[in-house]
Amino acid sequence: MVNIGRRWGWPALRHAALPFAATFLCAFAAQAQNCNLPDVPRPADFPDQPINIFIPRSSNSGSLGLSQKIAEAIEALKDKDGNPLGLRVNTLFKFGGDMNVALDYFNGLPPNGYNVIQLMDTYSSLLASSTGEGNLVPISMAQVTFSQLYIRADDTRFSDLGSFLDYAANSAKGSDPVPLRVALFGAAEDRSGQENILLRKFIANYGTNVVADTSVAPTIVSHAFESGSERYFSLFSQSSDQRSDALIEQPGDVAQLISGGLLKPIFTFLPQQDLNPEISARLKERLGQTASFPDTSGENCRAYYRYRGFFIPKDVPADRRQFLEWVFRKAVDSVTFREFNHDEYMDVLYFDRDILDSYCTTGQLNEFFQDSIRDHRACISGQDTAKAAG
Repeated sequence: MVNIGRRWGWPALRHAALPFAATFLCAFAAQAQNCNLPDVPRPADFPDQPINIFIPRSSNSGSLGLSQKIAEAIEALKDKDGNPLGLRVNTLFKFGGDMNVALDYFNGLPPNGYNVIQLMDTYSSLLASSTGEGNLVPISMAQVTFSQLYIRADDTRFSDLGSFLDYAANSAKGSDPVPLRVALFGAAEDRSGQENILLRKFIANYGTNVVADTSVAPTIVSHAFESGSERYFSLFSQSSDQRSDALIEQPGDVAQLISGGLLKPIFTFLPQQDLNPEISARLKERLGQTASFPDTSGENCRAYYRYRGFFIPKDVPADRRQFLEWVFRKAVDSVTFREFNHDEYMDVLYFDRDILDSYCTTGQLNEFFQDSIRDHRACISGQDTAKAAG
């Protein structure tokens, strides 16, 4: 088994010092990847109807663009002789953004290989919170990324991490403290989601002096939204009830707001030791200079990495599963999809070999997914322990 998470934080930078990274940076600057996937035989009479991709997120989320691009890439696939495979794909938004409803429905479908579901790191969090192992297995990663803390580019109150923290500290003073609200995904009562975990880490690292005194209202609090568009534009709201001061999100989902100069990142939710020189350079080039977490080698809670991937029931026949793995990985590895990931700022982490391998190989993909569950479980367990101690 490949150990990708225990020494450096998850994933480990086993290959950070290898010449591969510099060669990779030069050779594939904009769309690095290239899995060199061997051909997989197509099962007899499969598929003879469209493959359904179920998306349990709002069509306003970043899942929409990803689903459209992956469907286009699959339908454009050719065999080793250059002949079109003729695959057809349906993308289905059916569940109003409710993952639990989607999973209940999906798990009731026959495991015949015609049904695939797109899931993200919230699925790891769900499995980490339950006693079961789940009935689904990953067949392909489409995006592996990170979260950042964003503010309005024209905010006159703060312009970088230092001024943001100063403003938060000053807001605790006086008889009527007003906390800064950070918009994130999830229901208000849900504290096990990754963005909640990251916000607590951020406060623990940078806001301890502000929030340690329980007689003073916390000066940085979460502001939960289940709608992507409401969450993003809460930074621009004129309503005091809806307005947020900052946003936690992955860069791809707010790519247009970044490119349009409306949002700017001031913090990257990654440990410093996970940022090898190539990733650091890429991050600065694409998104500007930001701070990140200091050394985190002594912690157990390591749920930093975000993903979107494709899953099928574990009972799908082996030959169909192997073909679907090839189809989806081949589509993710296509030039058009790599260009899409580049445009969405989703290619920064291509310069970590372990993450690259999770796009390309079954073993590393499964290790990636299981590490994600373990790390979410450690974070949730630590949260429960803290509550009990309190």
